[in-house]
Amino acid sequence: MNKYISILVLAVIFSGCHKISDNNPTPTTPTTDNSAGSYAVKFDIADQSVVTTVKHDTLYLTFHETATLLVNPTDYQKASALHLKEDFSKSGLTVYDYKVLNEDKVYRYNSVDDNMNNNPPFITATTVTVDGTKFTKLVVKRDFIFYKAYKLAQLATEAQNNVTAVTTDKISFSTYYYYDKKNTTPVVTTAALVYSKGN
Repeated sequence: MNKYISILVLAVIFSGCHKISDNNPTPTTPTTDNSAGSYAVKFDIADQSVVTTVKHDTLYLTFHETATLLVNPTDYQKASALHLKEDFSKSGLTVYDYKVLNEDKVYRYNSVDDNMNNNPPFITATTVTVDGTKFTKLVVKRDFIFYKAYKLAQLATEAQNNVTAVTTDKISFSTYYYYDKKNTTPVVTTAALVYSKGN
């Protein structure tokens, strides 16, 4: 009898054994489908124009920002905010004050609202398809007016000539979502600043 009980116990033990890989299957590769909610942003940014003018004793440099972003439509709808920041630290524009219109058409001085939710007058949104995937295409267009007053008009003109001779200035853009009470990892790109003389 003991012999049969021992055999029965061993049979139960062995029947419960199986390969470890059966309990831990190979994980599936995460989907890269646009509907998955990756919170990625793609930039499409060309050289940026800065038009310089002199009025009386003041030099004005109008930075015509044009930035195109491709975003997942679902992400864009679900996120609390989409931010776009400009970094002028690798350009000569950092030595000037600036002003920029807000959504109420009132100038803000030396600061800009980077929350795209607060900038609807400066954004156009369309739906585009890239390689069979639908994106929301956001085009941001707004003007930053940099300026500096000099003691003489001639000094302002000389400063304008110096600025328009610069060919190495760059601006970097970074964008990120605010979603679920945290920021996503920023996406960064760089564009050249092209200075010219206006009327």
